[in-house]
Amino acid sequence: MTKRLTRAFLAAFLAPLLIGVASATDYFVDSQNGDDRAAGTSPETAWRTLGRVSDAKELQGGDVVKFKKGCVWRDGLQPRSGEVGKPILYTSYGEGEKPSFWRSTSLADPSCWLKEGENLWATRPRETRVLGPATLAIDIEKWGMHNEGNAKTKTSIEDGTYRIEVLSAGTAPNHIQWTYAPFAVENGKQWRLSFEARANKPANYSVSFMKSGAPWSSYGATNGKTEIGEEFARYELDTTFIKTAEDGRVTFYFGKLEEGTVLEFRNFNVEEIEVDELQLTPDVGNIILDGNKAAFKKWTRDELTTQDDFMYDREDGRVWYYSEKNPADAHETLEAARMIHVINLSGVTDAVFDGLDLRYGAAHGFGGSGNQRCVIQNCDISWIGGGDQYLEGGKGRRTRFGNGIEFWSDAQDHKVLNNRIWEVYDAALTNQGSGVNVERNIVYVGNLIWNCEYSFEYWNRGPESKTQDIVFAGNACLDAGYGWGHVQRRDPNGRCLMIYSNEAQTTNFQIVGNYFVNATDSLVRNDKEWTPEEPKMENNIYWQDDESKPYALWHGKTYSGDEFEAYRQTIDGEKRGEKRKITREFIRERFPLPE
Repeated sequence: MTKRLTRAFLAAFLAPLLIGVASATDYFVDSQNGDDRAAGTSPETAWRTLGRVSDAKELQGGDVVKFKKGCVWRDGLQPRSGEVGKPILYTSYGEGEKPSFWRSTSLADPSCWLKEGENLWATRPRETRVLGPATLAIDIEKWGMHNEGNAKTKTSIEDGTYRIEVLSAGTAPNHIQWTYAPFAVENGKQWRLSFEARANKPANYSVSFMKSGAPWSSYGATNGKTEIGEEFARYELDTTFIKTAEDGRVTFYFGKLEEGTVLEFRNFNVEEIEVDELQLTPDVGNIILDGNKAAFKKWTRDELTTQDDFMYDREDGRVWYYSEKNPADAHETLEAARMIHVINLSGVTDAVFDGLDLRYGAAHGFGGSGNQRCVIQNCDISWIGGGDQYLEGGKGRRTRFGNGIEFWSDAQDHKVLNNRIWEVYDAALTNQGSGVNVERNIVYVGNLIWNCEYSFEYWNRGPESKTQDIVFAGNACLDAGYGWGHVQRRDPNGRCLMIYSNEAQTTNFQIVGNYFVNATDSLVRNDKEWTPEEPKMENNIYWQDDESKPYALWHGKTYSGDEFEAYRQTIDGEKRGEKRKITREFIRERFPLPE
């Protein structure tokens, strides 16, 4: 795809989405000199925090939120929705570097670390102070059960004890849920939920503080799976809320409990707490050293044997680190990436994000489900992912995740244009889903991607799901699998185009006019046929600097460079796909590749 054609794509897609922005009210945000109590309607009265932006009820369709260039925020953004034809625009003002959103905790101060053994350091223990009762007082009568996947339970309450008996086991973690809702939550507040529990058979729970209705977005980070003993014991769960809302819900997920398991809970208490500034929950997925190198995540202390190995201990909330000297003396900067989306798009509609810098998050850069009519353009997204997906630590599946931009389940009418994305654990760009969902009208044009495990990943599972009108066109995908995460993965699998199992009813999926240049495994992969239509591959350009590496793995057949002609005629449009050496100078002429 030529530069001229890419610009035509941009003009066509942006015009209808920016209607109404010109007549908007402008709001300003300055992390250095702003004040959340101010009006926010001028640089002199700018707000200070992303929390204030997330909670800004005064924002309406067509408004513009401007973040001061050169500023850094660490508190994450939950955007507000605009209106059809009148999106809210999130952009920048002033001079300097793009406004930067980080989901990391700095560990660059030597006082962050305590020496715990030979070449073994740990972050200082969390210090928690109880401030008093929270605004929520648990009424045990208001708990409710939700079962899926043929799971069945029986509940009863006697003498203040809530009893759950499993009549039929589920097959997935979400098949047995115990919920309490609704209640009010406030952005930045910290709560401790404590209770006594026991189980007659092996059992565990994980907990989420969330929205009490679709799209079930997160309202607070919590730790993962916790085992329940046979005798009553006290359990505690701390969370920090990332949203102000009236429809909060706490959900216990019990998952694959055996038939005949009996769980008992009693003596609930909710307190407001204050935790010291070293926020590391719910997981540290990566530590970025000096802005250009990743520490090596391990799962147990015994595995910490080499300089810059680290682990996150979910039980004590500390990072453990192998270093010959204090880690803060070994590096200029250490950014501990926490497992939280940098910008949470769950449930967001009609929003435009232009010219922002997202980095140092161990979940997704942009992530969430149930969103519509969003534009992400001219953004930089880097050093993303690596979080413990199931929060099971070394005892569990040890699965890590994290994408630059992910549209998850029921995502429609999105444009992703002219972004630069690099050093991402999984995929730079992806739309994917599970269960019954619809992914429709998502366009990716003119993006520059390098050093990600996958440049573009797609899958959608469930035969009742639908994928329609997906366009991946005019993107430069370089050096897939050469990023920080590849050597740390248990499944190294670098591909520019990665298509996993697709069960959804799929129509009009176009992969057109892209540059696929260098991958550790193959440039493209699609193992299984689609229904009812295969993707349309056309006018893509391919090159491997190392000719010993395959160009494609398609429906079980591997195509080497020598077999490219057969691949082109079979897959990428007869006489249309091209094998051609692509240099960095060639890419730099067409995309804003940094020096």
